[in-house]
Amino acid sequence: MKITINYDKLAKALLYTSRAVSAKPNIPVLSNVLLDVSKNGMKLSATNLDMAINMWIPGVVEEEGSITVSAKYIADFVSASKSDNVLISQRENVLEVKTNKSKANFNTINANEFPTLPKPHEKMLFSIGVQEFLNSIEKVVFACSTDISVGKIQQSGVYVEALKEEENKINFVGLDGFRLSSRVTKVNKIERDNFTEPLIIPSKYITEVAKIAQDSSDVDEIEVYLSENKSQVLFKFEDVEFSIRLLEGPYPDYKKILPDSFTYAFEVKKADLEDAIKIANTFARGNLSNKTLFDLDVESSQVKLKSVVAEVGDNEAVFDVNSIDADTDLNAAYNLKFIQDAVSHIKSDVVRIETKGPLAASVFKDNKDEGFLHLLMPLRRD
Repeated sequence: MKITINYDKLAKALLYTSRAVSAKPNIPVLSNVLLDVSKNGMKLSATNLDMAINMWIPGVVEEEGSITVSAKYIADFVSASKSDNVLISQRENVLEVKTNKSKANFNTINANEFPTLPKPHEKMLFSIGVQEFLNSIEKVVFACSTDISVGKIQQSGVYVEALKEEENKINFVGLDGFRLSSRVTKVNKIERDNFTEPLIIPSKYITEVAKIAQDSSDVDEIEVYLSENKSQVLFKFEDVEFSIRLLEGPYPDYKKILPDSFTYAFEVKKADLEDAIKIANTFARGNLSNKTLFDLDVESSQVKLKSVVAEVGDNEAVFDVNSIDADTDLNAAYNLKFIQDAVSHIKSDVVRIETKGPLAASVFKDNKDEGFLHLLMPLRRD
């Protein structure tokens, strides 16, 4: 193996592929990145068996070959060794990485010991604009559960389904049993004959896809495939191929808890609600579940947030609401942290809130994003 590569491209590829490396792998080769040099350049691959990344970078190839080397050490060395180009060459079981002013020799593990990574099925599931993908992940992943115990691990994933009733639209869903975020978005293309079953994608890994896609300024579209054995989903964009092992179902039937009507509805300026949350949170964070009373007074067109800490005292914050559609006052209670999370992901200057009553799920909507919906379960006031 002998290849000369642009420094910036190599440093970026090592940074990205290192994200798929296990911190404490059971198999030594999983600490390594696979360097595979062919006539077209170098492919870098890394995996922790649940997630894998392939990246291709061009270079001047003098000799083909493949080997694995410590992902952490080669990434750290290259990052610290500023240069225009990097010369990588192999001599028996040693890999030499050389720049204008630095050189390092790395012990290696044979490429034959590196796991075979999944390959995409020849037919795509769907393609989506990068910005639509990023917006969808941002607005649902925060609601996913962190509980990966048996029977609940599905809730730690992002649920992705093709909508039967709407052409060229898919739905992203995240939930944890107390809240739910859903975002319906358009896709550039969808192959309905292939995309027949929903996907449950681990949220911590699809977040990594989003980070890399966001850094790739030249990317406009992401193509999504199933692996040949249908156990993994693959994301392809630019010179990156990202594979993630799917979670096996069943996923909660979230549609059963989506309200089909409301008894109370009103709108509030996002800035006013955020200011009230800051005030109420000074006490709410001292409560179990950040419990905060949420009282709508129809006559005064105001909502009062009140938090009580038995050993300390209580506080309250009031803000005005508009466009009220309600006949009676509402006296509810919520986890204030969950309200804060929902509001922080709403881009509009106005937040719309709908509910059937104090013990019913409440819906937060974004006037600038019709496809987004956040559902929050209430707490008992007593």
